[in-house]
Amino acid sequence: MDRLFVAVRLPSEVSSRIQDWTETLRKQANFKKWVYPQDYHITLQFLGDTPSHRIAELTGALQEVAKERKPFKLSLYDAGVFGASGSPRILWAGVGGDLNALAELQQSVVSRMESFGFVPEERPFRPHITVGRKFQGNQPFSMDVIGKGPEPIQWDVLEMVLFRTNLHASPMYETVGVARLSTIF
Repeated sequence: MDRLFVAVRLPSEVSSRIQDWTETLRKQANFKKWVYPQDYHITLQFLGDTPSHRIAELTGALQEVAKERKPFKLSLYDAGVFGASGSPRILWAGVGGDLNALAELQQSVVSRMESFGFVPEERPFRPHITVGRKFQGNQPFSMDVIGKGPEPIQWDVLEMVLFRTNLHASPMYETVGVARLSTIF
Protein backbone atom coordinates (compact mmCIF):
# COMPACT_ATOMS: atom_id res chain seq x y z
CA MET A 1 0.00 0.00 0.00
CA ASP A 2 1.13 3.49 -0.82
CA ARG A 3 -0.03 6.65 0.93
CA LEU A 4 -0.96 8.91 -2.00
CA PHE A 5 -2.18 12.44 -2.64
CA VAL A 6 -2.69 14.74 -5.62
CA ALA A 7 -1.01 18.15 -5.54
CA VAL A 8 0.39 21.13 -7.36
CA ARG A 9 4.17 20.96 -7.03
CA LEU A 10 6.01 24.25 -6.56
CA PRO A 11 8.87 25.39 -8.82
CA SER A 12 12.25 25.56 -7.07
CA GLU A 13 12.35 29.37 -7.14
CA VAL A 14 9.05 29.48 -5.22
CA SER A 15 10.28 26.91 -2.71
CA SER A 16 13.44 29.01 -2.25
CA ARG A 17 11.38 32.07 -1.32
CA ILE A 18 9.47 30.05 1.27
CA GLN A 19 12.69 28.52 2.60
CA ASP A 20 14.26 31.99 2.99
CA TRP A 21 11.21 33.10 4.99
CA THR A 22 11.21 30.02 7.22
CA GLU A 23 14.94 30.38 7.99
CA THR A 24 14.11 33.63 9.76
CA LEU A 25 11.05 32.13 11.45
CA ARG A 26 12.91 29.15 12.89
CA LYS A 27 14.73 31.49 15.27
CA GLN A 28 11.45 32.89 16.61
CA ALA A 29 8.89 30.09 16.28
CA ASN A 30 9.49 26.61 17.62
CA PHE A 31 7.60 24.08 15.48
CA LYS A 32 8.19 20.37 16.00
CA LYS A 33 8.52 19.74 12.26
CA TRP A 34 9.60 22.11 9.50
CA VAL A 35 8.66 20.90 6.04
CA TYR A 36 11.59 20.05 3.78
CA PRO A 37 11.71 22.64 0.93
CA GLN A 38 11.39 19.98 -1.80
CA ASP A 39 8.14 18.86 -0.14
CA TYR A 40 6.30 22.20 -0.41
CA HIS A 41 3.09 21.75 -2.40
CA ILE A 42 -0.60 22.65 -2.60
CA THR A 43 -2.74 19.59 -1.88
CA LEU A 44 -5.66 19.04 -4.25
CA GLN A 45 -6.84 15.77 -2.73
CA PHE A 46 -5.54 13.32 -0.16
CA LEU A 47 -6.16 9.74 -1.32
CA GLY A 48 -4.60 7.81 1.57
CA ASP A 49 -3.48 4.19 1.57
CA THR A 50 -3.83 2.86 -1.96
CA PRO A 51 -2.60 -0.37 -3.58
CA SER A 52 0.56 0.31 -5.63
CA HIS A 53 -0.91 -1.31 -8.74
CA ARG A 54 -3.50 1.51 -8.95
CA ILE A 55 -0.90 4.25 -9.51
CA ALA A 56 -0.97 3.86 -13.31
CA GLU A 57 -4.76 4.04 -13.59
CA LEU A 58 -4.97 6.99 -11.21
CA THR A 59 -2.26 8.82 -13.16
CA GLY A 60 -4.20 8.13 -16.36
CA ALA A 61 -7.36 9.58 -14.82
CA LEU A 62 -5.47 12.68 -13.66
CA GLN A 63 -4.07 13.09 -17.17
CA GLU A 64 -7.65 13.05 -18.52
CA VAL A 65 -8.61 15.79 -16.04
CA ALA A 66 -5.50 17.79 -16.95
CA LYS A 67 -6.37 17.72 -20.67
CA GLU A 68 -9.52 19.69 -19.85
CA ARG A 69 -7.64 22.43 -17.95
CA LYS A 70 -5.31 25.11 -19.19
CA PRO A 71 -2.28 26.43 -17.28
CA PHE A 72 -2.88 29.30 -14.85
CA LYS A 73 -0.91 31.60 -12.58
CA LEU A 74 -0.57 31.42 -8.81
CA SER A 75 1.49 33.49 -6.41
CA LEU A 76 2.72 33.46 -2.84
CA TYR A 77 0.43 35.68 -0.83
CA ASP A 78 0.23 36.12 2.94
CA ALA A 79 0.72 33.50 5.66
CA GLY A 80 -1.21 32.16 8.61
CA VAL A 81 -1.91 29.27 10.95
CA PHE A 82 -4.50 26.56 11.47
CA GLY A 83 -5.45 25.70 15.04
CA ALA A 84 -5.35 27.77 18.20
CA SER A 85 -3.55 31.06 17.55
CA GLY A 86 -1.35 30.65 20.64
CA SER A 87 -0.41 27.05 19.83
CA PRO A 88 -1.09 26.35 16.13
CA ARG A 89 -1.08 22.90 14.49
CA ILE A 90 -0.01 24.23 11.08
CA LEU A 91 1.99 27.23 9.88
CA TRP A 92 1.29 27.96 6.21
CA ALA A 93 2.29 30.20 3.35
CA GLY A 94 -0.70 31.56 1.48
CA VAL A 95 -1.63 31.30 -2.17
CA GLY A 96 -2.96 34.05 -4.42
CA GLY A 97 -3.46 34.44 -8.16
CA ASP A 98 -6.08 32.58 -10.18
CA LEU A 99 -7.75 30.85 -7.25
CA ASN A 100 -10.86 30.14 -9.35
CA ALA A 101 -8.79 28.04 -11.78
CA LEU A 102 -7.17 26.27 -8.81
CA ALA A 103 -10.56 25.54 -7.21
CA GLU A 104 -11.94 24.25 -10.52
CA LEU A 105 -8.92 21.96 -10.93
CA GLN A 106 -9.35 20.70 -7.38
CA GLN A 107 -13.06 20.01 -7.94
CA SER A 108 -12.31 18.15 -11.18
CA VAL A 109 -9.74 16.00 -9.39
CA VAL A 110 -12.11 15.23 -6.51
CA SER A 111 -14.94 14.37 -8.90
CA ARG A 112 -12.72 12.07 -10.99
CA MET A 113 -11.17 10.37 -7.95
CA GLU A 114 -14.63 9.80 -6.48
CA SER A 115 -15.31 7.48 -9.45
CA PHE A 116 -12.40 5.36 -8.15
CA GLY A 117 -13.93 5.16 -4.67
CA PHE A 118 -12.01 8.00 -2.99
CA VAL A 119 -14.29 9.95 -0.67
CA PRO A 120 -14.13 13.76 -0.88
CA GLU A 121 -13.16 15.64 2.27
CA GLU A 122 -16.00 17.38 4.05
CA ARG A 123 -13.83 20.41 4.85
CA PRO A 124 -13.88 23.23 2.31
CA PHE A 125 -10.85 23.54 0.01
CA ARG A 126 -8.43 26.08 1.54
CA PRO A 127 -5.34 26.23 -0.65
CA HIS A 128 -2.14 26.74 1.30
CA ILE A 129 1.45 25.52 1.54
CA THR A 130 2.26 23.86 4.86
CA VAL A 131 5.68 24.93 6.14
CA GLY A 132 5.61 23.96 9.84
CA ARG A 133 3.70 21.53 12.06
CA LYS A 134 2.94 21.40 15.79
CA PHE A 135 4.05 24.55 17.56
CA GLN A 136 5.86 23.65 20.77
CA GLY A 137 7.17 26.92 22.13
CA ASN A 138 7.41 27.80 25.82
CA GLN A 139 5.55 31.06 25.20
CA PRO A 140 2.32 31.35 23.18
CA PHE A 141 2.83 31.72 19.44
CA SER A 142 2.61 35.29 18.16
CA MET A 143 1.19 36.04 14.71
CA ASP A 144 3.58 39.02 14.60
CA VAL A 145 6.41 36.56 13.97
CA ILE A 146 5.13 35.55 10.52
CA GLY A 147 4.80 39.09 9.19
CA LYS A 148 3.45 39.27 5.64
CA GLY A 149 4.71 35.81 4.76
CA PRO A 150 7.32 34.92 2.17
CA GLU A 151 8.42 37.44 -0.43
CA PRO A 152 5.78 37.35 -3.21
CA ILE A 153 6.52 35.53 -6.45
CA GLN A 154 4.24 34.40 -9.27
CA TRP A 155 4.46 31.13 -11.21
CA ASP A 156 2.64 29.17 -13.90
CA VAL A 157 0.85 25.99 -12.86
CA LEU A 158 1.57 23.62 -15.74
CA GLU A 159 0.92 20.26 -14.11
CA MET A 160 -0.35 18.36 -11.13
CA VAL A 161 1.36 15.38 -9.58
CA LEU A 162 0.51 12.19 -7.78
CA PHE A 163 2.77 11.95 -4.73
CA ARG A 164 3.70 8.95 -2.59
CA THR A 165 4.53 9.65 1.04
CA ASN A 166 7.71 8.02 2.34
CA LEU A 167 7.49 8.56 6.09
CA HIS A 168 10.74 9.39 7.87
CA ALA A 169 12.52 10.28 4.60
CA SER A 170 13.73 13.72 3.47
CA PRO A 171 12.30 14.73 1.13
CA MET A 172 9.22 12.80 2.20
CA TYR A 173 7.16 13.08 -1.00
CA GLU A 174 8.02 11.17 -4.16
CA THR A 175 6.44 11.88 -7.54
CA VAL A 176 4.82 8.70 -8.92
CA GLY A 177 2.64 10.30 -11.61
CA VAL A 178 2.47 13.56 -13.57
CA ALA A 179 -0.47 15.11 -15.42
CA ARG A 180 0.35 18.14 -17.59
CA LEU A 181 -2.34 20.74 -18.10
CA SER A 182 -3.39 21.30 -21.70
CA THR A 183 -1.79 24.09 -23.69
CA ILE A 184 -4.23 23.55 -26.59
CA PHE A 185 -7.38 25.66 -26.31
